[in-house]
Amino acid sequence: MTLLELEKKYCRTLKKQYSQLTKLYSNAIEDYSFSLQKKDVTKAIILRMKTYYETHEDIMKFLNKRNVAPGADFFVETVTFYLKLFLEKRKKNIEVHSERKVRPEMGAMKPDISIWKGDELIAIIECKTNLGWNRKGWERDFNKRESRLKRIFPKANAFLLVLTSINWPGFDDSDERVGKKFFTLSSEGMRRMENKPIESVIENPVEKLFSRILKCSR
Repeated sequence: MTLLELEKKYCRTLKKQYSQLTKLYSNAIEDYSFSLQKKDVTKAIILRMKTYYETHEDIMKFLNKRNVAPGADFFVETVTFYLKLFLEKRKKNIEVHSERKVRPEMGAMKPDISIWKGDELIAIIECKTNLGWNRKGWERDFNKRESRLKRIFPKANAFLLVLTSINWPGFDDSDERVGKKFFTLSSEGMRRMENKPIESVIENPVEKLFSRILKCSR
């Protein structure tokens, strides 16, 4: 067997990721009923991100890399997947986009996730794996981004979703915006969870964010 033939075998496993993702989507549309009172979606997102980091940590060790592949884009994709699924199940006539410009011109905002009703922007979600790199400036930056958004779409809402509170102080529990505008999914890093039950590390369930999105779409 040639090297190219061996590589083709490996590439086929990569292509299966898309088919398995769409299969999961179809099965969930048919067989799963969302409940905003449960934490199933939060657990599913954490599990997928945990698996991502574990897999890439194995690759890192095998190839003697210094760092695990960044998970930020994968986090955005995962949240987009579940929000799209949730809204389709609710039969809402709104669309979920990732990295879509709010205006076609050069330099326009391009949120991680945006929710649209026709040409009207309903809400944006900025996704971060953690805020350790900007622990002192994240709130200032978020407020500037929200103000910029409001100048274009005054009724649009802005949310911040963070995967883990590891490597930064976390949101202030006394801040009334936590669980309404600011959300942290996990109190543990994805590479530190080991065998802990996912339920035990949940901070702000993403279902609360999805509920806010529903209210924005009315």
